[in-house]
Amino acid sequence: MRIKGLFVLMFFALFYLQGRAQFQNTFHNSYLSMGVAGSCYVGSSQVGYGGGVDLTFGKWLLTSAGIRAQLSAQYLSHATTSGLYCYGHADLFVDLLTSLKGRNPSNIFRSYMLVGIGLARSPLADRDFCGFLGLGADFKISKDWRLYAELSSMIHPSDFDDNTKSSFLPMAKFGATFDIDNNPTRSRSRYESKNVSSDWFFQLALGVASLNYKGIPSFSDRMKMLTPIFEFGIGKRMTNVWSARLNASGLYARSEEELFSYYNLRGDIMLNMAGWLLPDRGMTLFECRPYLGASVLSRLDSQSKFLMCVAGGFLFGVRPNEKNEIYMDARYVLVPSRFAHVNIPQSTFSVGMATLTIGYSYYFSNISIK
Repeated sequence: MRIKGLFVLMFFALFYLQGRAQFQNTFHNSYLSMGVAGSCYVGSSQVGYGGGVDLTFGKWLLTSAGIRAQLSAQYLSHATTSGLYCYGHADLFVDLLTSLKGRNPSNIFRSYMLVGIGLARSPLADRDFCGFLGLGADFKISKDWRLYAELSSMIHPSDFDDNTKSSFLPMAKFGATFDIDNNPTRSRSRYESKNVSSDWFFQLALGVASLNYKGIPSFSDRMKMLTPIFEFGIGKRMTNVWSARLNASGLYARSEEELFSYYNLRGDIMLNMAGWLLPDRGMTLFECRPYLGASVLSRLDSQSKFLMCVAGGFLFGVRPNEKNEIYMDARYVLVPSRFAHVNIPQSTFSVGMATLTIGYSYYFSNISIK
């Protein structure tokens, strides 16, 4: 629990260090939206119907991509139960047409793709991580207002809400969006990646991992459960501030009862502190990149029971030139309690995987962000 609290404290400290003027810039190119939804519950043994409301805050980080946070409440009725399903999730959205064709300031129609992760709570008080996928479009009706429509689905992992397999919540959403600063698709910034094929890198890393759960007697017992970990990934530097990567990791994990194999597939959004605090600087020798990620985790002895997780960490890098970087990556992955098959009862989010790796990054494509 101390590790998780430290991550939360450090992320709040980042906003304090940014300063008032730059903190205000955080809300540039952002928006608020509210909508209604019709929904359908598809479980392993039942189907139900309902509807609800959404409240969203989003921000365009790039000309064609951004992030958003959404709260959703859906009232559903199906064979098992009736009641309110509550969700909070963070999503990455990408305007694919703008990514491929460039920005057209006069275009009043916009489409986008969404992928995200969040928390779900069912009427049975079952709480778990969930995934989110969607397609959306909006239409400008005035200087600051747009109407939007989305087709999307929440994805619940196995065992959520008494389902033996994954369950889904398809939704059709409609609502209105208010653009803050009246510039949601701004012109390309100086330090933004110039095209889709630029600023790509791959990573290789080795290190150690430790399975954490409630009931481990002492620090020495935790040290006995250290296991090796191997990671590789691919990513793109989107601006001098924001990067994204896809990462695969795994090998073995150990509890007091057993040794088992696992794999973890993860996507991260990374914040470069040097570019954030010093916006007029390009590449720097030392970099600190806090990040948040969403992942799918599975034990190889129960592959049908994939679990959804969230991760947070810090990457500290030394970049002597534009192509190469040596880094240390400290991370904590918070997982559902059933990942640890232990005799000691676990609370909802008491199980996690702490990792520390040393790695190498190589920028294999053209570099447009200097």
